Amino acid sequence: MDGLTQGLSDCMRFCLIDARSSFFLATLGLLVTTAACRAEGVSPAPPAKPPAVPTFEKLPHTPMPKGEFIAWCGDRERYLLATDGQYIDAYDGSTKISAPSPTGSRWVQCGADGQYIVFPEDAGRVRKFELETGKSAILATFDSRSRGIAIGFSPDMNIVASNQPLQLTAEAGHLPTISLPAKPGQPIDKIVWSPDSSKFFVAYSNTIDVLDAQGNRIGGGKIRKNSGVTAGWFDAEQKSLFLFLVSDEIQGIGPLVRCRIADWQCVRLRERVVQAAGGGKGLIGIVGPIDRPKLPDDDSSVPYARHAVELRDNTFRLLFRQEFALAGGQTSPRLYVSPSAAMALLSWRLTDPVKCPDSGSDTCQAG
Repeated sequence: MDGLTQGLSDCMRFCLIDARSSFFLATLGLLVTTAACRAEGVSPAPPAKPPAVPTFEKLPHTPMPKGEFIAWCGDRERYLLATDGQYIDAYDGSTKISAPSPTGSRWVQCGADGQYIVFPEDAGRVRKFELETGKSAILATFDSRSRGIAIGFSPDMNIVASNQPLQLTAEAGHLPTISLPAKPGQPIDKIVWSPDSSKFFVAYSNTIDVLDAQGNRIGGGKIRKNSGVTAGWFDAEQKSLFLFLVSDEIQGIGPLVRCRIADWQCVRLRERVVQAAGGGKGLIGIVGPIDRPKLPDDDSSVPYARHAVELRDNTFRLLFRQEFALAGGQTSPRLYVSPSAAMALLSWRLTDPVKCPDSGSDTCQAG
């Protein structure tokens, strides 16, 4: 385990492969030894203890700027932060790389090269903004009087899917557009593309549609009623979807499921999850409570004091795990896995009980 820990400290990307291989070989060796003892009529030795799961403390740590994490930006570990609730800035490590951003929209998307973002505006425009230069352009317009636009660009930014008609500008060129059908009583919660831009899924309130890059339906099915899709992504082989379904909106908790696209067979991987994330390269981050406080009789939420944070691979094998208790003023722990699977970002909200006695106040900023 000492050698494994040292390897993990050197490079997370390659060490995850080493961790998986080491665990498999140790298990296989134990089974072979047990089988040989039984064949010779000898009482088997007590089973060896399984290797301890490394904690997050075994990995290199890098402090990040304060702010609300919005999304990863491209494939180079750049990321977007909202620092004051009105603007979104891009960072490379701890270095801010963006000019003053014109948006605070949570619908913002990054280009695969991490050089620009795109987002819809309330005025009925889809804007492209170059992060380092500050240049911007209008890619399309739409009817702002319509209720709610759902829009999703492919990672290579060569296709856009939308639930509303888009009028493309000359700046957008001949951008292929996929019009998503409306389903009465089922607004679109999410549009999520596969990393290679070959397919995407649309999460409605009760169903999932999986479509190819031409907009043809290739799979999907129903999800449990009143279980909105809070997060979702394609697995490493792009044959299944991981879906985090929040069934208790007050507590913000629900199951993580895996559904095969072809026949829509779903299995529950974990109950009582408060946040899950994956980047499509086979690495999964999960946060879940481990205490069970007594819930009140009314509709108010009760914060969990202890959580477990885990990193798992595409087969859901546990790679890292650490339990921790939230300190005073800390809430909403979250774990975000980068698109390259080389980095995981752990964050939480932090308020000062003295300066901010009301944690729901607009003056209480994310930490």
